[in-house]
Amino acid sequence: MSVRNMNGDPSIWETLGWADLSSQEKEMWTALGWSQQVWDTQENVPATAAMEWKNLNDSQQSAAEALGFTKELWDGYEDQ
Repeated sequence: MSVRNMNGDPSIWETLGWADLSSQEKEMWTALGWSQQVWDTQENVPATAAMEWKNLNDSQQSAAEALGFTKELWDGYEDQ
């Protein structure tokens, strides 16, 4: 599997464990600072999780876009 279509609903990522992610999805989340331990424990989440889109660097924005995020989705979504 490549990168799944979240269909505008970022909460899909919260329903998945690291083992459920494709290698491409893991690569994109890793670019955003996530690792298996952080993903599965939700402890010490990366700073990018709280950053506004404009504060992400170009590679982080590209990774987020590859995961299906837009500026509006990224800035408007709060993790549950």
